[in-house]
Amino acid sequence: NPSWSPDGQRIAFASSRTGNFEIFTMKADGSDVRRLTNHKALDYWPVWSPDGKRIAFTSNRDGNYEIYLMNADGSGLRNLTRHPAQDNFAAWSPDGKRIAFISSRAGGHDVHVLEVPGAR
Repeated sequence: NPSWSPDGQRIAFASSRTGNFEIFTMKADGSDVRRLTNHKALDYWPVWSPDGKRIAFTSNRDGNYEIYLMNADGSGLRNLTRHPAQDNFAAWSPDGKRIAFISSRAGGHDVHVLEVPGAR
């Protein structure tokens, strides 16, 4: 599930190299690996914002899968969905103002869209 940064300089990815799935970034040549998350839960499917400043990802750290957002350096973590349904597979709108995701809220697996807090 690697995701290229918009400028092509870094790749975000999930890895279990530390014993649990966490989000990492690295330079395109494989150097400068940085661990962005550190939690006993599973963090998956990172995707860069169009401006390269944030990364959305899926985690079950609140008991079920939700969409989370953090700055590209791992700071500013926040849960965007907070819903008892399973929310997965974030995808940014081209303008960076919305995130589409798959959710089981309606009993199936449907696409939902949320406004990104603080998006300009």
